[in-house]
Amino acid sequence: MSRATYLQKIIHRMTCFIFVLVTIAGWFNIKADHVFMKFNTLSREQEITGWGTSAAWWAQIAGESENAEELAKLLYSEEGLGLNIYRYNVGGGEKDNPATRLPGNEWRATESFLVYDEATGEYSYDWSKDAAAQKMLELSLEQGCVDTVVLFANSPHYTMTESGSAAGSYQDNTCNLKDGYADDFAKYMCDVAEYFIGKGVPVKYISPINEPQWSWGGGWVGQEGCHYELEDIIEVGEAFAAEIKARDLDVKLSLAESGCISDDTMNYIDAIAENEAIMDVLGTYAYHSYWTDDIAYKYAFGKYMEKNYKSLELEMSEWCELPNEHKIDEIDAAIIMAREISEDVTLTGVNSWTSWVAVNDGLYDADSMIGANGDCSEYVIGKRYYAMAHFAKFVPAGSRAVNFDISVADISAEEAWWDDVVDEKAYDHYIIENRMNVSAFRTPEGNYVAVIVNNGAEKEFTYVMPGYTMSVYTTDAERDLELTADKWAVGKVQVPEKSLVTVVFEPVI
Repeated sequence: MSRATYLQKIIHRMTCFIFVLVTIAGWFNIKADHVFMKFNTLSREQEITGWGTSAAWWAQIAGESENAEELAKLLYSEEGLGLNIYRYNVGGGEKDNPATRLPGNEWRATESFLVYDEATGEYSYDWSKDAAAQKMLELSLEQGCVDTVVLFANSPHYTMTESGSAAGSYQDNTCNLKDGYADDFAKYMCDVAEYFIGKGVPVKYISPINEPQWSWGGGWVGQEGCHYELEDIIEVGEAFAAEIKARDLDVKLSLAESGCISDDTMNYIDAIAENEAIMDVLGTYAYHSYWTDDIAYKYAFGKYMEKNYKSLELEMSEWCELPNEHKIDEIDAAIIMAREISEDVTLTGVNSWTSWVAVNDGLYDADSMIGANGDCSEYVIGKRYYAMAHFAKFVPAGSRAVNFDISVADISAEEAWWDDVVDEKAYDHYIIENRMNVSAFRTPEGNYVAVIVNNGAEKEFTYVMPGYTMSVYTTDAERDLELTADKWAVGKVQVPEKSLVTVVFEPVI
């Protein structure tokens, strides 16, 4: 069966099941306000390796501001989100490019360590460049939570491109990396990796390709980016694999940061998996969840990965709301983000989840967790920040996703409703009137955590968890991660209308 046929078959059958489920839930619209949930304490699904955010492009602005340390604490300290994954953008140098296609863009044009030396007429490294972004990285590392740094590139350095610009080719859907420059690109990125490793930065992954299927350049120029055809991805991957091995670098390769699950993502992994040289150094297969609020695609992709590449670590490395239709302080913004996290964990089975972007330009209109003005002298903590907090603060690296039994309005749903699609047990993920989903985890300390994303009316949860106490944290239109129950006896939890609720179960000692 071809990949396209596999995907179409799964999506068709999923659509039928979704229709039936939503119809049944509609019949019990009045009664479906009480949910019974019991953890399957014997189940162990994928390990969660962490939560993170990208430092592009805000770090090069925020690092120069008086709020740099405050922002680092909000994101990377235990008192803040406690994120452990930091994505550092190795820029293509458009800020220094004399022929830049991004003039005056302080947020999206980047500095590069590779600069032109007028004295010698050659390009050489200047490690003092990108100083603000480096400062932001240092401040974040000082918070003590970061154990994984990913060096990622939206484009090769502008000197390595056909157009002479890291902002894309002159023609739509055309690879902008110069012919024969894959090795130079690999050497450049590995030089940067060695520089950071020498400073004690925990660089775990190099990610040279970002959203290869998008056009980048041509009729639209808005940021650094580079289109790659499938054969280009393999060529670049082979060059990086050879360079990493030649240097005996203690880093892994991350590919291919596909921009959307429904577009070429399975084709990329199939081609990569057939290449022994790349697979020898591949650490994670990464994708982005943009424009994919479709559980059928996520489920089909998750099952495809589980069936064919179960041992490969899967990473969701970028997401923000596109198009951004919500102000930063709206609860709907948080609900959408939390739903994406929950679906990526339970349906595609990701090991890590990283947002794009932590901070963005626009105090209340930003599509980020924190909104800021142009120089980051002012900032606003948004509801999306708390959406991430409901997961990151309570589900540390080393936790595992777990299955659970659930019933709604006395309708038994103890088996996942799509089990018959593939004749095997799937990740438990439940949607009630398409307005609520639940994900569950077991932490290394032995706690159980349930994260409820409720986009509908108020509901009451009853938990069966003998030998445990529960603490409840609630975010809604009026509250931000408020402790609404502190080590209560396990029982009923009120889940407000349009809210996020995290329930932490701790064993009674």
